[in-house]
Amino acid sequence: MEIKLKACKKYSICSCGLSLTLPYCDNTHREFNTINNTNYKSIKITPDKDVIIEVSSSNWNSIKENK
Repeated sequence: MEIKLKACKKYSICSCGLSLTLPYCDNTHREFNTINNTNYKSIKITPDKDVIIEVSSSNWNSIKENK
């Protein structure tokens, strides 16, 4: 998935696959971590210039399929 990032803006990218706003983190991992004794965290990105990046995670499908 390609996303546009604006310079000097902080972004949180989902690593757990539970976010309702993929690819962005909505902090759903916090409750999931507590219940399942996991340690998911978002990936923080703050670009110094406008950029387009490609992001993906194998967790974006696997966790929702196992719920």
